[in-house]
Amino acid sequence: MPPLFIVLVVNKDYDFVVTNLGSKDGINAGNILSVYHKNKYLGDIKVERVHDSMSAAGFTATAVKEKIVEGDKVVRKGK
Repeated sequence: MPPLFIVLVVNKDYDFVVTNLGSKDGINAGNILSVYHKNKYLGDIKVERVHDSMSAAGFTATAVKEKIVEGDKVVRKGK
């Protein structure tokens, strides 16, 4: 079973989320990630900072910011 990648933190004041996807998973700044809540597509986020086992990503649209919550599933776009 592939690892589960999720949203760890949502910071709406500073417009970013933290995910458990990092450089060890092949993630780079600029990657686009799709976010799902119970298999429903919410929108995309763009990776801005990458660490070994986590990354910070900004919202690509205000509507996405309002929907994302901790625990939502994250998938690398195009994978």
